Amino acid sequence: MHWKKISIICCLTGCVVVANDVKAQENSPYSRYGLGDLYNTQHVVNRGMGGVSQAYSDFQSVNFTNPASYSNLKLVTYDVALEGGVKKITDKDQSFSSGLGNLAYLQLGIPLRNKWGVVAGLRPMTNVSYNITRSEERIFFDTLQMPVLYQYEGTGGVYQAYIGSGFGWKGISVGFNAGYIFGNIQNSTKAIYPLESNTFPSQHSKRTTYQSFFYNIGLQYEIKLNKETSMVLGASGNFEQKLKARREVLRETLYYDAGSNDYGTQDTVSYTSGDRGNIVYPQQFGAGIMFKKIDKWQFGADFTSGKWSEYRNYKEADSTRDTWKVAVGGQFTPNVLALKGYWNRVTYRLGGYYGQDYIKLGGQDMSAMAVTFGAGLPVRRMMYSNQFSIVNLSFEIGRRGDNNTLLKENFYRVGLGFSLSDRWFIKQKYD
Repeated sequence: MHWKKISIICCLTGCVVVANDVKAQENSPYSRYGLGDLYNTQHVVNRGMGGVSQAYSDFQSVNFTNPASYSNLKLVTYDVALEGGVKKITDKDQSFSSGLGNLAYLQLGIPLRNKWGVVAGLRPMTNVSYNITRSEERIFFDTLQMPVLYQYEGTGGVYQAYIGSGFGWKGISVGFNAGYIFGNIQNSTKAIYPLESNTFPSQHSKRTTYQSFFYNIGLQYEIKLNKETSMVLGASGNFEQKLKARREVLRETLYYDAGSNDYGTQDTVSYTSGDRGNIVYPQQFGAGIMFKKIDKWQFGADFTSGKWSEYRNYKEADSTRDTWKVAVGGQFTPNVLALKGYWNRVTYRLGGYYGQDYIKLGGQDMSAMAVTFGAGLPVRRMMYSNQFSIVNLSFEIGRRGDNNTLLKENFYRVGLGFSLSDRWFIKQKYD
């Protein structure tokens, strides 16, 4: 019985749940638009290589980006990762910084037989977290001029729970992910007037709950160049999907409570619930190429795109645009079989990407770029053990927007992943 393995998995899962529950407070104005800030759905291994993942596969890591890679799983692999970092957002007049931290993914890959693997997992898809204030002078009743303070707040996020499978035959592999998108996003706008105006503040809040199925498919084709090196072509994506959603809308007047220095509900103006509709989740596509030498090196490039200009929320368009990204990167292991010199068995990764973000503010396109590096640190195996475990690290330094956009975001992200692999299904033999 694999009680030691199960104990380790349960311990790591508990740490992930706690870390996700007490994640750092974020404040990202970008998350007010679309589905919020889109999380990086890539494995920590691929993040260290600039996000190159379309043609990547490994026998002991789960590459969710292209499910065709599941066919190359050789060991039962428990994959879990956390990410954290700091972002600094600036405009022409001011700047502020906030931390970020969350669960990156939690997934289990199982090889059923040669060139056939299945995966089950959970990962965050988007995050909404912002608190923005803006003041302006408004004219009421044609002659009365009054300052109004607007406060915009948003919280919540969307998650994906999924299963997938990949099948291989000779050099061709195909795969799919299918699962359930769930979560909720709450947005509110509060209008606050001067106390001496005797005008009640007001608040308009909206809560959207997501409950819908999703899918994506993938393909990889490996061409042998010689005995040890090969070229892999990969592609994955999904067609436009309509996500089911339910919405609650509340409009109310408020009053100021001097004792608590906060606002309470004075009166409910209107309330609707159970308003069902669709969220148009756009078509997305990615393709890439990878050159590799067994147990030595891999390097390649990816191109990805998404039709986010077609995103709709209850038939309403938003400040989104079509997006694209080019990524390049690779990894190198000096000597995977080295008996001496631990750092000879470490895998070193480097890469970068450039593209257009899916948010478009003030009619201006917004670029996104970063350089990345990382490492795969093998954990020493116990004698007579079938366990193969690796600690993966990734570091990302990048930005969204520039000095010509309304906002510019500089960020630093760190990914910490654990790949715990083992040969679980071994029939014991006795002499």
